[in-house]
Amino acid sequence: MSTPDLLLALTPAMRERLEDISAQLGRTLEECAQTALTEFIENWDDYMRTVAELEKGDEERPVLRAVND
Repeated sequence: MSTPDLLLALTPAMRERLEDISAQLGRTLEECAQTALTEFIENWDDYMRTVAELEKGDEERPVLRAVND
């Protein structure tokens, strides 16, 4: 099954950095970009789920206070 292409515009500096890293890892530019996007999506999904849970306010959370407060 083929997947749709995504065209990304990179600055020359970003392209050079990506090429350097992919060469060091022995991976293609596409593999490195796929890994980066996967990590970005997973991190933001996790962050948004956490924020949504915190905003629910369903449970009490312990509050830490400094000794001098």
